[in-house]
Amino acid sequence: MESPRSAAGAPVFRCPACEEPLPRQGPGYRCSEGHAYDVAKEGYVNLLLAQHRSSKDPGYSKEMIAGRRDFFDAGHYEPLADGVAEVVAGYLPEGSATVLDAGCGEGYYLRRLREHLSAQPLGRDHLLVGTDVSKHAVRVAAKRDPLGTYAVAGTFRMPILADRVDLLLTHFSPVSPADFRRVVRPGGVVLVGGPGERHLFSFKELLYDEAVTHEPGDALAGEPGFEPVGVHHVRYPLRLRGPGQVANLLQMTPYNWSVAPDLRESLTGLDSLDTEVDVLVRAYRVV
Repeated sequence: MESPRSAAGAPVFRCPACEEPLPRQGPGYRCSEGHAYDVAKEGYVNLLLAQHRSSKDPGYSKEMIAGRRDFFDAGHYEPLADGVAEVVAGYLPEGSATVLDAGCGEGYYLRRLREHLSAQPLGRDHLLVGTDVSKHAVRVAAKRDPLGTYAVAGTFRMPILADRVDLLLTHFSPVSPADFRRVVRPGGVVLVGGPGERHLFSFKELLYDEAVTHEPGDALAGEPGFEPVGVHHVRYPLRLRGPGQVANLLQMTPYNWSVAPDLRESLTGLDSLDTEVDVLVRAYRVV
């Protein structure tokens, strides 16, 4: 089935102040009501209004993004990103499509997806859009992927036009059923990535006296408008070697927010770790 995506160049964003379409005009974005948003030199736009922020500097800090960037650059999650890219490609409609990564972080998964799609016919015609509440993350994403469209924005109150997205990916990020249902066109797909039972289990054993396996959740189970159409697994052994890599992994996880200072110092000194990547990607058709 061919994508009903509107013509190339049509607006993707809506104004966070008045919800009118927000087209690109010259050095920024401007809606019909006169609200204007400049594009930063790195190529992204900030659409997260002050009254919608949970803090002055929400999301990952500049230091955390640096650690995550180094971890990604070392290739540790390359098999995961490539596995996710294959799942995404399998659900894309014929022709061009708009893909939104809601909670894109520093854009690693979108960049790997772009590389994957570039080898396919019409692969370069897809519009890849990334949003994240961390301006530090989006700054890196936009700088490294000048072909992408990036905005500082939350997963809730997403500044995306209704029915504008063909496929929405949220990977280890918050899920907003109402927003997802609004921005993804009928017949489009939502992919939700999250930890499987044994994701980073050996790493958890370093953090807890009695580590337990994860119980995978299903954030869209029972939500109206979402039809489950598939579950995909990405698994492989993760072997970290070299100074700082274990500490960088810590910054990739929710454990980073609660680990005790003495344990953090101990992990910083580790030069090696063998653990597991075990990720579930659930697919839903919007009906």
